Amino acid sequence: MLDSTRSLVLFQLLLLFAVVLIYLRSTTPDSLEPQEVEHLKEPPPADRLVVLVRDGLSAQTFLANRCTNVPLLRELFLHQGLVGISRPETITYHSISPYISLFSGFNEDAASVARGWLGKPASIDSIFDRCKRSFAWTTTELISRFPKIERPRELSFEKYGEGVTKSCSEMEDFVCRSVQRFLGGGSRLVLNSTGVIFFIHMTGVEPSCESLQRIQENVWSLYKSFENTFPDQKTAYLFTSNLGDPQTKSEYPLAVESPFFLWGSGVNHVKSMPGRSFAANETGFRLPLHVLNPPHLTALMSSLLGVPPPVYSRGMLPKGMLNASLRYEANAMLTNAKQLLAQARRLRELHPKRMPAFWLNFQMMDNFLKESVALQKQRRFRALLDYSCNYMPVLIKGMDYFKDYYRHVSVMAVSFAGIAWIYCLRCHLTVGKKCRNQIEILEVISSKRLVYARGFHRLLTVVLVIIMMLERIPLVVQAILLVPSLYWRTTLKILGEKPKMVCRKSLISTTLLALICLGGFFRRYILAVGYLGFASYKNREAFKRRGLQFYLWLLLLLGLTVVSALPESLGCSQPGALMFSIFLTLLRPLACGVYINPLTWLSNIPVLLAALEYILIGWHPWVMYLVSWIYLGFFALWQRRNLQASEVFFFNLSTLYTLTCTSNESVVIQMLAMELQLALRMKLKRNESIGPKTAAHYILVYSWYSLFVIGSFPAFDDFLDILHETCFGYSPLTYGLVMVLKLILPWLLVLSILAGNYKNLASSEREIFVRLLLMNSAMSLVLLHGITNVGPWREILSRFAEFAVVQVFPLVWLLLWRFTQLKVGSKWMSQLPNELL
Repeated sequence: MLDSTRSLVLFQLLLLFAVVLIYLRSTTPDSLEPQEVEHLKEPPPADRLVVLVRDGLSAQTFLANRCTNVPLLRELFLHQGLVGISRPETITYHSISPYISLFSGFNEDAASVARGWLGKPASIDSIFDRCKRSFAWTTTELISRFPKIERPRELSFEKYGEGVTKSCSEMEDFVCRSVQRFLGGGSRLVLNSTGVIFFIHMTGVEPSCESLQRIQENVWSLYKSFENTFPDQKTAYLFTSNLGDPQTKSEYPLAVESPFFLWGSGVNHVKSMPGRSFAANETGFRLPLHVLNPPHLTALMSSLLGVPPPVYSRGMLPKGMLNASLRYEANAMLTNAKQLLAQARRLRELHPKRMPAFWLNFQMMDNFLKESVALQKQRRFRALLDYSCNYMPVLIKGMDYFKDYYRHVSVMAVSFAGIAWIYCLRCHLTVGKKCRNQIEILEVISSKRLVYARGFHRLLTVVLVIIMMLERIPLVVQAILLVPSLYWRTTLKILGEKPKMVCRKSLISTTLLALICLGGFFRRYILAVGYLGFASYKNREAFKRRGLQFYLWLLLLLGLTVVSALPESLGCSQPGALMFSIFLTLLRPLACGVYINPLTWLSNIPVLLAALEYILIGWHPWVMYLVSWIYLGFFALWQRRNLQASEVFFFNLSTLYTLTCTSNESVVIQMLAMELQLALRMKLKRNESIGPKTAAHYILVYSWYSLFVIGSFPAFDDFLDILHETCFGYSPLTYGLVMVLKLILPWLLVLSILAGNYKNLASSEREIFVRLLLMNSAMSLVLLHGITNVGPWREILSRFAEFAVVQVFPLVWLLLWRFTQLKVGSKWMSQLPNELL
């Protein structure tokens, strides 16, 4: 079943695909309907709501200097309304995630954003869907996510960099004028309407204390315009920001919290309460500082307008913030609780009935509804308010439990499949011809035990399928849970063929090297020490016959080990170090006494000189970008017979890699290649050969050390920020290819040196491939449990990238190996006498 390389590749990719499904699968319940709001004689507190959002405004800026930067707004909140901070529950993963949290009431997770990248983002149920009319002055991107919004006028919002406050102020003024023109003409359409929301998006750079004065003047002007247009005192207002940037590093916690000021019709004015407060004027008069999450504001806005909350909202209505009767507030709180209850019930229905119920089951949900109805009939509104308010946190915890339940089970299933895959690969490792004794040959298992194992496997699979169908587990989850069955079935089939596989003792070195390389993902120095030990052990005979080559090799080895203790160079901008890399690339062949044909010099020198001009002067960057891409095409497509093909390939690769650098990475990688080159040449002088096992070990250690000696996976995020400084430049269409080149070119350099020195390794391709599959599958099995879907983007992407790259590393190696054989392992060279090589 696994006789072909293609089948091995498919089985390796299947595990990666299963993990992608686990973390991209949507956990949001579907088929939910809005709750019905009980019709009361008392009208909603507000007929209309005006939401003003200013991008990038932090609570620290808004509340600074005892609110002296916002004197007009201060006169308002000293006498009416509520002032507080809106603190994000989780990190935002997209520029519009804060708006989704504010208007839809739930935090868009990383998986939702990633699904939006892969396809067109779906529309989201929001407060705009619940209102009778909704108007917005905002970006096209937000309109596409909230399609029920009416857009009075098409606006062209642009992103501005730092230092363009004037242009952004003009944009704010333009938005304000557009709103005022609408109020002067089109507002007659909504004069007598209720349940109307206006969303005014004031975009721009992050405000300072100086520019805040103009912002508050615009807010005050809009407030007066709405009051003049709708003089019935039935308008509520909310001024806030887009929740700042939770990833901002600041010593002040208020810098990552958004202010909010809620005032107008239906809003209570609390003058004192326990907890946090702020100085509201120069005399030191203090007002309560309310701390809410963005979804809480969603519930508050819905209650002000008397509309149901969005169906996926996780917001809980804060108690005591509505200026309404006790009956109205109690009913609004109950509507909010029912909406959360509907989500919790739907999530519970999607899970097995016999699973642990946590602390929330159907009986408890039904009891809540019965007791709530009883309190309503008894007109015990204070008790109903407290009961609904206290029950909502329980519903939120239950929802979180159910959302993550299948994810944990699925990860365990993939891990179990990974164990089977590792054992299956071990069965494919054949014993070499130079086996020292028969102890290294291990008989697998007896036929009787194999029959029992197959029977147990089939029984377990049938029982699992029956349980999943009876419990109506989602099909995607069913497919993932059946992945281990496929891998164990394949393993048992191979065991039935009684292969002669290597015993555990012969796998000690393979296991140890896999653990050392795995340690590099956690601490760079672990792999550095392992690299030093591996290189010294493999070339231990050189210590007995010391010469000039030996001391040069030892100097490079120790230098490369020390480099890993220095700060990461990947993602750093050091033009001086880059220029040194260019000179080293040019001078290395001459210093090593390597003959390079004139055509190679003519194709490399102009490129490197152009790179030098780009660093020093950079008159026409587009010329350098064009030259770099042309050279990449030349490197990939040009093929010419050469007796020193590996040296020419080394030179071309060094040039190409230098074009992707911004610091001294090229120097380090060329040092690593030279150390490997010297080590293998010393082995050749001693007539030492290397087999597939040793070759796989070299590939694993040197490939991964080529990454960790200059940086790590998180450092690629920093490298992306300065990608425009490379000779390839930055383009949305090509930046991914440059990132891939940055990773795989050192791997290709290692393979070219191995293939150039030991041409007999071409016949051992499958043995090396299987050994790499075994080691990298074991490493990825550990990295799998480090993948997360919460936290900063940098951590989420780097952890998934670590797992994914390790998982596909053998497949990438296979492609690079065949490309290398095409370049430096041509068949015509193997027919030449050794004296000519």
